[in-house]
Amino acid sequence: MFLWRQYAASPLFQDKIALRTEQGEFFTWRQLAEKTEDYAAALQQQGVAQGEGIALCGKNSTDILLLYLAGIQCGARVLGVNPAFPTEKIARLCAENHIRFYFSSELKTLPNVTALSLPSADSNVVFIPIEDDWQRPATMTLTSGSSGLPKAVVHNVQAHSDNAQGVCRLMQFSAQDAWLLSLPLYHVSGQGIVWRWLSVGAELHLPTTDFYASLLQATHASLVPVQLQRLLDYLHQCAPNTFRTRHILLGGMHIPVALTQALAQFGIQSYCGYGMTEMASTVFAKQSNGSAGVGQPLPQREFKLVNGEIWLRGAGAALGYWKNNRIVPIMNDEQWFATKDRGEWRDDELVVLGRADNMFISGGENIQPEEIERVILACENVEQVFILPKEDEEYGQRPVAMIKFKDNFSESAVKNLTIWLNDKLEKFKQPVQYFPLNSENRQGNIKISRVQLKAELLDLLGK
Repeated sequence: MFLWRQYAASPLFQDKIALRTEQGEFFTWRQLAEKTEDYAAALQQQGVAQGEGIALCGKNSTDILLLYLAGIQCGARVLGVNPAFPTEKIARLCAENHIRFYFSSELKTLPNVTALSLPSADSNVVFIPIEDDWQRPATMTLTSGSSGLPKAVVHNVQAHSDNAQGVCRLMQFSAQDAWLLSLPLYHVSGQGIVWRWLSVGAELHLPTTDFYASLLQATHASLVPVQLQRLLDYLHQCAPNTFRTRHILLGGMHIPVALTQALAQFGIQSYCGYGMTEMASTVFAKQSNGSAGVGQPLPQREFKLVNGEIWLRGAGAALGYWKNNRIVPIMNDEQWFATKDRGEWRDDELVVLGRADNMFISGGENIQPEEIERVILACENVEQVFILPKEDEEYGQRPVAMIKFKDNFSESAVKNLTIWLNDKLEKFKQPVQYFPLNSENRQGNIKISRVQLKAELLDLLGK
């Protein structure tokens, strides 16, 4: 039996609050299970059968969450899609992944895909039960490749549940707590929140219109560094007398130590880690400290370094990639997942150096962009930065920065940063040019695409 149905049947949980919606409405576990079954019945009535693919294209909402659970209960493959994608790309993704149905509150039509409607209030359609199978393909999560369409990573319920348990133990997340659904469900980090909630029978909160006020009503949250900076600004400006938040999991990119130290002053413990879509989210994690590492593997995860590349297996491992209407295993011949991430074991923890395919060579020297980004992010006026290669006749390639300052982008901000970097980076690693990074039009993306940034850089350079 799936977890939401187990809690609905349990005298200890059935009348306990399970969900707070974006409108502030509360559902108990019994009400949530009943609502999910209504949505599952509506899906079945519209032709969604076991093994079918459905795409959920939208920002987090109660409807998207209920459709996610209902799709799994129907035995469908549920694919989350970023609503910011162009319609043509969404159509191609549906065709590539054999998706016949989709739900979107924004897209009116999608070629060759049937639009799904929500159950009506007076509907009396009854759900036709099927086996709650924890092993069958349940979710498809897009992960960006170096080029072309994103690949869909297929997980079953067992993998999501296994991944969640180690994070819950590390972050002391229990049935008495509440986690804010602060990251999109079409991303593996958003799904990780849902499965942690389900694993312990806690509360899940959807943000109301005031995101940071909502955050402070939850005991736990997952944030990327930009969100963390804005939370700190909110705490300083609004100075709330009381708030519930005690644990925050950070991810998405390098986490400046200054931010985690500032958070600790409010009595909030932060955690940093390392994970990926293929492993259903977090693999390594630790309480944040001054070191560059991501801690040790969580329970039931294994790793090894092979020629500097991180290999993984264990809890959360995907069934495979969806390709040509079948699942292609992610594991290599040695039954490990080769991540293409570079790392080293240092001071009894893993230090992630960066993507092997991001590295470039400048004047015979290896440049790892993530190393430079980590240093630049320590500057107090920097909010986001990405290092990219620029072709150079003499050196082959040189590093260029696309950067967002906390203040406006200006010549003086760039000059102050270059002075600050003089004694912190070798000369060949210091950016030779700076361009403004406009991240506002990328909302909903936890990770900004370096492929897209490289294309933008070529435009800026007039190439």
